[in-house]
Amino acid sequence: MRLVFYGIQLYKLFLSNKRKFLYLPLGLYWLIIFILTSIPGGSIPKVFGGVDKLKHFGAYFVLAILLNFTLYLQNKFPLLSKKSMLFTFLITLFYGLFDEVHQIFIPGRSFDWWDLVADVVGSLLGILLVKVIIAENSNNITKKVEQT
Repeated sequence: MRLVFYGIQLYKLFLSNKRKFLYLPLGLYWLIIFILTSIPGGSIPKVFGGVDKLKHFGAYFVLAILLNFTLYLQNKFPLLSKKSMLFTFLITLFYGLFDEVHQIFIPGRSFDWWDLVADVVGSLLGILLVKVIIAENSNNITKKVEQT
């Protein structure tokens, strides 16, 4: 449950200044993913070595967390907020597919269905974590309201 505690702290941080702690990190993170996937296969620095599917999983896990919180906490489009998990899944799925197709045109890179599967699994677990954090945060808010 320590993870949920940290999640609640993250949720409160996001609420305190969405532009600084949510929108900007999401945009920068997404840009970093695009840049890293645009590096030719033979030019990838060793610092990014390791298990390829784990990197895909981790990248999309974090992307889904940031995107889901962004959609959930924004106020401009109520449908996006209400259905943030569905839209997060669809956006990360289509971006993962776009990213794999994009890599066909990068020397030393290729389309890999298993990379897409790792992207989807990472996204789903990121969405699930945000769901738990939001539910836990809602429970805490409800308890505080009931106590007053």
